[in-house]
Amino acid sequence: MRLITLTTDWGNQGFYGGMVKGFLYDNLSDINVVDITHDITPFYVQEAAFVVRNACLNFPKDTIHIIDVNSYESTTMEYVVVKANEQYFICTDNGLPALVFKDMDVEIYGTEYIWAEREFYTFGVWEKFCEIAKILATANTMETLGTKRLKFETMGRSMDDWRRDGDFIVCNVVFIDSYGNVFLSITKDDFLRELDGRKFELRLEIKKSITQIQSSYQDVSNGEPLLTVSVTNNLELALKEGDFARLLGYKVNREVRIKIL
Repeated sequence: MRLITLTTDWGNQGFYGGMVKGFLYDNLSDINVVDITHDITPFYVQEAAFVVRNACLNFPKDTIHIIDVNSYESTTMEYVVVKANEQYFICTDNGLPALVFKDMDVEIYGTEYIWAEREFYTFGVWEKFCEIAKILATANTMETLGTKRLKFETMGRSMDDWRRDGDFIVCNVVFIDSYGNVFLSITKDDFLRELDGRKFELRLEIKKSITQIQSSYQDVSNGEPLLTVSVTNNLELALKEGDFARLLGYKVNREVRIKIL
């Protein structure tokens, strides 16, 4: 069975998901459409790249991934198909693919020749991505999709972007999960390397400070904030049996400053 995944910023209301799945199931046999998420913060490609890089790269060979986040084609942002890890990724060259496939060996094709016969184009997945998925699923080839390219045109802000500012490590929020856990743009390895054996302090708005990395949520009492390491190896801010993001008002792309002591 051929797998087709969906990663979008549509939300879970409305007709978009049903419309796309109806086309795919009506036009392709022996497929299974998998929802990765439809809750990407609207238009935020860094968050989408973080999700795709951690959720999609290890699917079975020939899986087709449709990624619709901030997707509209223009003279500067073309629709592309990327082959990586023997899988296909359909998305917009809006900075997202450059972040997902950083330092990976990929094939890239622009898709300027694949258009549905419509007068207006406001829903790229329906008007174009579904047609591309149909071609890939039936022909297993990218050569007929358009022009082969050597690189992505749009880079975008890195999802692992952090910097040193005097005595501070400055990073940002790249993802917030359904529990309100906050994923930061710095990994444990980079953080410990920058500390170089020194202590740190992260001051919170609730008049509390975090001064150590906990190995588990069980290391603190209920309702206590903590800093730990997520399954992606990114630093993670959490609240045991609570919603850290909601309590402290954290949003995706917020800056976080951690002081080196």
